[in-house]
Amino acid sequence: MRNVRIDWYRLLGYSLLFLLFSLIVTIGFVFSLTGELKQLTQIEVQISGIELAFSLAMLVSIPLLLSRFAFFFCRMLMRGRRNGIGIICYQNLFNPFNFFLFPSLLNSDGLESRRRCIVSVLLLLILYVVVFFDSVIIPFRVSI
Repeated sequence: MRNVRIDWYRLLGYSLLFLLFSLIVTIGFVFSLTGELKQLTQIEVQISGIELAFSLAMLVSIPLLLSRFAFFFCRMLMRGRRNGIGIICYQNLFNPFNFFLFPSLLNSDGLESRRRCIVSVLLLLILYVVVFFDSVIIPFRVSI
């Protein structure tokens, strides 16, 4: 985790691509419902378009992150253990998820798979936090 670098230009590019995607989704959504584009100037329509695009991105990314976690977790259990360490044994307190807590039980492949599992879980938690705050903020904004 020490060698993680953030490429700000790529991050900005992906953010701009997401805004372009949300704009296209908004235009398509408004045009399919109303048949005219004059309502695109309203801020509520733009915000709902961004929320719709974010919902579509979540619909794709949550199953992908879950399957990525499952794949690397199975890989960590099958190929990542040191010799003589069982999947369920006293070293990991009879719980396979404790391989995350005890990296000394893993070889180099296991450490790499552990890192990728942790990244998948963190991204999934970030998505759930954003969904939670989005669902809390929307009713507050509507009631004003």
